[in-house]
Amino acid sequence: MPAELNLRSRDYWKRLGWGLVIGLFSAIGAYIFIFIMNWGQSLFLPSLTNWTPFTGPWYMVVLMTAIGLVVGLIHRYTSARQMDVFDAVKKGKMDSKSVASSLLVSIISLIGGFSLGPEVPTGMLAAGLGSWISKNRKLDDETSRTNVISGVSGAYAGLFSSPFVMLLMLLESSHFQTIAYYGTLLIAGLAATIGFAIFYALNGMAVSSLLGILSLPSYNIQIVDLFTGILLGVVAVPVALIFVIVNRGIQRVVAPLNGKPVIRSTLGGFLLGLLAVAIPTTIGLGTTQMSVVTQQAATIGILLLLVFALAKIIALSGALNFGFIGGPIFPLLFIGSCIGSIVHLIFPQIPLALALGCMIVAVPAAIVPIPLALAAIGIIIVGVPFTDALPIFLSALVAFSITHGLAGGNKKETEKPV
Repeated sequence: MPAELNLRSRDYWKRLGWGLVIGLFSAIGAYIFIFIMNWGQSLFLPSLTNWTPFTGPWYMVVLMTAIGLVVGLIHRYTSARQMDVFDAVKKGKMDSKSVASSLLVSIISLIGGFSLGPEVPTGMLAAGLGSWISKNRKLDDETSRTNVISGVSGAYAGLFSSPFVMLLMLLESSHFQTIAYYGTLLIAGLAATIGFAIFYALNGMAVSSLLGILSLPSYNIQIVDLFTGILLGVVAVPVALIFVIVNRGIQRVVAPLNGKPVIRSTLGGFLLGLLAVAIPTTIGLGTTQMSVVTQQAATIGILLLLVFALAKIIALSGALNFGFIGGPIFPLLFIGSCIGSIVHLIFPQIPLALALGCMIVAVPAAIVPIPLALAAIGIIIVGVPFTDALPIFLSALVAFSITHGLAGGNKKETEKPV
């Protein structure tokens, strides 16, 4: 029997113990990060229910420019940078030296209303903590790898309101699918359960605000809905390609300023502040505006919903390329909600929950390589019963498969077991 699944193995119990400890502290750290983010946004950001163009508060230009200056100074004197959490899970380590300064940039960026999500910084915190403790305790490579996985599991299970989502993420990450891997999944699952429990308890016995955020009318699945899910997955592909094109375009424009981080981030803050005044829905994560645009989609209209989606793409790409640190998933969920609302307005015979559920997950799934996990998150957000969720999973898989096929997804990769 592989050592990972042998409960009589002392090494496995050691890995299990460290994994649970790291999961616990990572969840607490993630909760504190989210608490500070929410508190700061309540102080500095305006009401995020306003969608009328050119009505954003002008002080956002000053706020975001000032934050850009601070972020630029941090980049100038530290090694802060956007770090890949999925790569850390794959390799089992993260450069813990850069985590503190990167978290500082991230919390400032999120409080300042930039279109970024908290999934990357909380993941960096968890992976960095796992790596730092493993290095200082001189733990072996397998224990260190498990610590990183357990830390991210604990943080994300609370953030996304589901330990199951984290297990899907791990199954979709690079690994050798053997029976031994389930030993790691057991540790990660227990750490994720602890993380979920921490958030649940500290939130006053309530789950994350993501759960059922849209509160949409229920629908009974029909055979035709399965084909609709496939088609909506295809529709998400050009949206994702627009994001890629915009992101690369901004990246090229900003490239000459990468050696001048203070100028780069200050200029970025100023420009994104102007965008926030012109299109207020570009302020913040996008979760609050999701319910607004879906509830008032008929009033907003198809044209403005398209503008909101494009503006969010620009705001997200700009924030990532001008030196601000955060994740893309939450803004992409908002973009998907705009496109889903458009689909329902054009084809009212498609149930609203189906249109929104499919597009909310298909748009990010075309970009972020965790389609099944994103589908599970979409189900949580929309509140669709699991028995009616098959079209949502199909849309995510179709969007992911098409974009990664176009990108050369058949290319063989060298993977290491995690």
